[in-house]
Amino acid sequence: MPPPANPHPNAHPGAAAFRDPITLATSLVRMAPAVRSRTRAITRHHAMLLRARIQRNASGRPGPNVITGQYRASWEVKVTVSGGRVTAEVSTQAPQSRRLEYGFVGVDRIGRHYRQPPYPHIEPAFRQTEPAYVDALESGVLG
Repeated sequence: MPPPANPHPNAHPGAAAFRDPITLATSLVRMAPAVRSRTRAITRHHAMLLRARIQRNASGRPGPNVITGQYRASWEVKVTVSGGRVTAEVSTQAPQSRRLEYGFVGVDRIGRHYRQPPYPHIEPAFRQTEPAYVDALESGVLG
């Protein structure tokens, strides 16, 4: 039997009033798969968007110059769902990523001298993507 309609004057028309904690818990458990699926879709969408923005930012000034395109192509997205938690990892195994993002001044392991300025391309993409991701999670709707 569905819970009675919420009698509160400011309640959403589709809201329900729960007086029994077991009924509330049962309703929440029923909603979990749909919420998890929606959260996964929103997280995957924004992770792919973040990767695309990083790649775009790594396509010449003010970011790093493109020589072969291998660095840009090396970015990957991995989304996992485990224990009720949805996680997205946007990463690269390219060894130059840290130097390109933060710059490098000094001598490397084989004695070469560098004075490489930073070309931020990861953090600006993250800062641009984060607000829309948080909004989408709060509303449950992709923009």
